[in-house]
Amino acid sequence: MREMKRRILVGSLRRCKSRAAVSVLAIALGASLIVAAVNLRGSIRGKLAEELRNYGANLLLVPETGPFLRETDLLILEDERVKDRLIGYVPFLHRVASIRGKDTVIAGTGLVAIKKLSPWWQVEGRWPQGKNEALAGFNVASKLGLRVGDSVTVSHAKSRLTFSIAGIVRTGGAEEHQLFVDLEKLQLLTGLPGLLSSVLVSSRAENGLDQTVAFLQREWRGAEVRTLLQVARAEEAVLSRLQLFLMLIGLLVLFASGLSVFATMATAALERKVEMALMRALGAEKKEIAWIFASEAAAIGGIGGLLGSVLGLIFAQVIGLSVFRALVLPSAMSLPTGIAIGLGIALLASLSVVRKSATIAPAVILKGE
Repeated sequence: MREMKRRILVGSLRRCKSRAAVSVLAIALGASLIVAAVNLRGSIRGKLAEELRNYGANLLLVPETGPFLRETDLLILEDERVKDRLIGYVPFLHRVASIRGKDTVIAGTGLVAIKKLSPWWQVEGRWPQGKNEALAGFNVASKLGLRVGDSVTVSHAKSRLTFSIAGIVRTGGAEEHQLFVDLEKLQLLTGLPGLLSSVLVSSRAENGLDQTVAFLQREWRGAEVRTLLQVARAEEAVLSRLQLFLMLIGLLVLFASGLSVFATMATAALERKVEMALMRALGAEKKEIAWIFASEAAAIGGIGGLLGSVLGLIFAQVIGLSVFRALVLPSAMSLPTGIAIGLGIALLASLSVVRKSATIAPAVILKGE
């Protein structure tokens, strides 16, 4: 009996090989897009988020009530519950001091950390390497006549500190109106040890920006968490739209694939209704008739899914090389995903045909009614 079923299945596929080939290709195309998306999803999101993060941090912590934050609270950002979601953070203390008789905004910060967090800053000269070196904003340098290598004395109340200008920075923003010095030095100059004005935080958008915000609001008492909308919304919107786009294209192609399989199976059932009626008249059970059509659909889906897995890997590599100039590592889920999609679409699309074929009335068909 098994041998007979196998011969019927192979013979059926041979007789309708052109229609079956079209269905296989349709499923392969749909599965290939999904497999490509599976392989590209992590790479695209990671690389896109990395590119967007080059434009700066996306969260700002400021005092909720008092004038300052406590530096000791930075330990919250090292908590294991949030640390993996952060790219980095930079504390700031902003004060107004006198330089060459002119009031100037002085920003005390971690100069090494801000270099990592803001790689897009354009620095003429070099980044400060010691605590006695400073980075001057372009407008500050122009106003005070500062050049790279100059020494500058910063006065606040009765305290004075001297810094060497290591570089001049251009950002196109408020940073060009500030002089950046070591945080500890400014705290010493202003008599505000352990106090901060704000903290810039860069959180990974792909790991859930809202979760990071909720954690900081809950754990950092006295701090208000603000989202820097220009960057954060861009990250979330672009990544979400990209994911939605891939999903919609995949669903549309899979819907078309399902219609192709349905048309193939319906035509095959119509052409072979007399054959199925004879089998039923000779004692074949409904489940045996259903098995024949389900096996044909599964064969089409399995072959299409396998082919789609291979094509999906190729598509992923082509997109990776052309867009990101890098190879995309194949996902372990590529083959299972492609085959599962192929089988699922083929069996689902042929379900009504299988049911109808299994319930045919032999007497009616053989009489030609």
